[in-house]
Amino acid sequence: MLLDHLYAAFATLGALVLYFLVTFRVGFLRGKFGIVPPSNDGPPEFLRARGVQANTLEQLALFLPALWLFSFAIGDQLAGLLGLIWIAARAGYALIYYRDPTKRLPPFMIALMASLALMAGALIGLIAIANLASKTAG
Repeated sequence: MLLDHLYAAFATLGALVLYFLVTFRVGFLRGKFGIVPPSNDGPPEFLRARGVQANTLEQLALFLPALWLFSFAIGDQLAGLLGLIWIAARAGYALIYYRDPTKRLPPFMIALMASLALMAGALIGLIAIANLASKTAG
Protein backbone atom coordinates (compact mmCIF):
# COMPACT_ATOMS: atom_id res chain seq x y z
CA MET A 1 0.00 0.00 0.00
CA LEU A 2 1.34 3.43 -0.95
CA LEU A 3 0.50 4.87 2.46
CA ASP A 4 3.15 2.54 3.90
CA HIS A 5 5.73 4.22 1.64
CA LEU A 6 4.62 7.84 1.79
CA TYR A 7 8.08 9.24 2.59
CA ALA A 8 9.64 7.39 -0.34
CA ALA A 9 6.84 8.68 -2.54
CA PHE A 10 7.49 12.27 -1.46
CA ALA A 11 11.24 11.80 -1.96
CA THR A 12 10.54 10.46 -5.45
CA LEU A 13 8.38 13.47 -6.24
CA GLY A 14 11.06 15.81 -4.89
CA ALA A 15 13.73 14.17 -7.03
CA LEU A 16 11.50 14.44 -10.11
CA VAL A 17 10.81 18.12 -9.41
CA LEU A 18 14.54 18.72 -9.10
CA TYR A 19 15.15 16.96 -12.42
CA PHE A 20 12.37 18.98 -14.04
CA LEU A 21 14.00 22.21 -12.85
CA VAL A 22 17.48 21.35 -14.12
CA THR A 23 15.96 20.23 -17.44
CA PHE A 24 13.90 23.40 -17.68
CA ARG A 25 17.09 25.43 -17.21
CA VAL A 26 18.64 23.68 -20.22
CA GLY A 27 15.59 24.52 -22.33
CA PHE A 28 15.59 28.11 -21.12
CA LEU A 29 19.26 28.50 -22.00
CA ARG A 30 18.69 26.94 -25.43
CA GLY A 31 16.24 29.73 -26.11
CA LYS A 32 18.42 32.42 -24.58
CA PHE A 33 21.44 31.47 -26.68
CA GLY A 34 19.59 30.24 -29.80
CA ILE A 35 20.88 26.67 -29.51
CA VAL A 36 18.73 24.55 -31.80
CA PRO A 37 18.38 20.81 -31.00
CA PRO A 38 20.01 18.43 -31.54
CA SER A 39 23.05 20.67 -30.95
CA ASN A 40 24.48 20.39 -27.46
CA ASP A 41 27.25 22.91 -27.94
CA GLY A 42 27.15 26.48 -26.78
CA PRO A 43 28.53 28.93 -24.28
CA PRO A 44 29.92 27.70 -20.93
CA GLU A 45 26.69 28.62 -19.09
CA PHE A 46 24.74 26.27 -21.35
CA LEU A 47 27.36 23.51 -21.17
CA ARG A 48 27.31 23.62 -17.36
CA ALA A 49 23.50 23.35 -17.37
CA ARG A 50 23.69 20.35 -19.72
CA GLY A 51 26.31 18.78 -17.48
CA VAL A 52 24.07 19.15 -14.43
CA GLN A 53 21.10 17.71 -16.30
CA ALA A 54 23.04 14.72 -17.63
CA ASN A 55 24.65 13.94 -14.29
CA THR A 56 21.36 14.30 -12.43
CA LEU A 57 19.70 11.85 -14.81
CA GLU A 58 22.59 9.39 -14.36
CA GLN A 59 22.28 9.63 -10.58
CA LEU A 60 18.49 9.21 -10.68
CA ALA A 61 19.04 5.78 -12.23
CA LEU A 62 20.87 4.73 -9.04
CA PHE A 63 18.82 6.67 -6.55
CA LEU A 64 15.20 5.84 -7.39
CA PRO A 65 15.36 2.03 -7.40
CA ALA A 66 17.57 2.05 -4.30
CA LEU A 67 15.14 4.40 -2.52
CA TRP A 68 12.16 2.13 -3.15
CA LEU A 69 13.96 -1.12 -2.39
CA PHE A 70 15.22 0.39 0.87
CA SER A 71 11.73 1.63 1.73
CA PHE A 72 10.31 -1.88 1.31
CA ALA A 73 13.20 -3.79 2.89
CA ILE A 74 14.25 -1.49 5.77
CA GLY A 75 11.73 1.25 6.32
CA ASP A 76 10.00 4.19 4.77
CA GLN A 77 10.96 6.95 7.19
CA LEU A 78 14.70 6.33 6.91
CA ALA A 79 14.35 5.98 3.14
CA GLY A 80 12.59 9.34 3.06
CA LEU A 81 15.32 10.95 5.17
CA LEU A 82 18.07 9.60 2.91
CA GLY A 83 16.01 10.76 -0.07
CA LEU A 84 15.78 14.25 1.38
CA ILE A 85 19.56 14.29 1.88
CA TRP A 86 20.02 13.19 -1.74
CA ILE A 87 17.69 15.92 -3.04
CA ALA A 88 19.36 18.65 -0.97
CA ALA A 89 22.83 17.51 -2.03
CA ARG A 90 21.86 17.32 -5.71
CA ALA A 91 20.30 20.81 -5.52
CA GLY A 92 23.51 22.07 -3.95
CA TYR A 93 25.51 20.29 -6.64
CA ALA A 94 23.51 22.05 -9.35
CA LEU A 95 23.86 25.50 -7.83
CA ILE A 96 27.59 25.08 -7.29
CA TYR A 97 28.18 23.54 -10.72
CA TYR A 98 26.38 26.41 -12.44
CA ARG A 99 28.88 28.84 -10.85
CA ASP A 100 32.10 26.82 -10.61
CA PRO A 101 32.20 23.15 -11.66
CA THR A 102 35.55 22.64 -9.92
CA LYS A 103 33.80 22.96 -6.53
CA ARG A 104 31.07 20.37 -7.20
CA LEU A 105 32.67 17.43 -5.39
CA PRO A 106 31.32 17.84 -1.79
CA PRO A 107 27.60 17.84 -2.69
CA PHE A 108 28.21 15.18 -5.34
CA MET A 109 29.80 12.92 -2.73
CA ILE A 110 27.00 13.53 -0.20
CA ALA A 111 24.37 12.52 -2.76
CA LEU A 112 26.45 9.52 -3.84
CA MET A 113 26.83 8.40 -0.21
CA ALA A 114 23.06 8.67 0.25
CA SER A 115 22.54 6.47 -2.82
CA LEU A 116 25.13 3.97 -1.60
CA ALA A 117 23.50 3.87 1.84
CA LEU A 118 20.16 3.17 0.18
CA MET A 119 21.66 0.40 -1.96
CA ALA A 120 23.54 -1.20 0.94
CA GLY A 121 20.51 -0.99 3.20
CA ALA A 122 18.29 -2.51 0.53
CA LEU A 123 20.73 -5.39 0.06
CA ILE A 124 21.00 -6.05 3.80
CA GLY A 125 17.24 -5.82 4.25
CA LEU A 126 16.49 -8.10 1.32
CA ILE A 127 18.99 -10.70 2.56
CA ALA A 128 17.36 -10.57 5.99
CA ILE A 129 13.90 -10.97 4.45
CA ALA A 130 15.10 -13.89 2.31
CA ASN A 131 16.67 -15.59 5.36
CA LEU A 132 13.50 -15.13 7.37
CA ALA A 133 11.38 -16.47 4.52
CA SER A 134 13.57 -19.55 4.14
CA LYS A 135 13.42 -20.27 7.91
CA THR A 136 9.64 -19.95 8.06
CA ALA A 137 9.19 -22.04 4.91
CA GLY A 138 11.35 -24.87 6.18
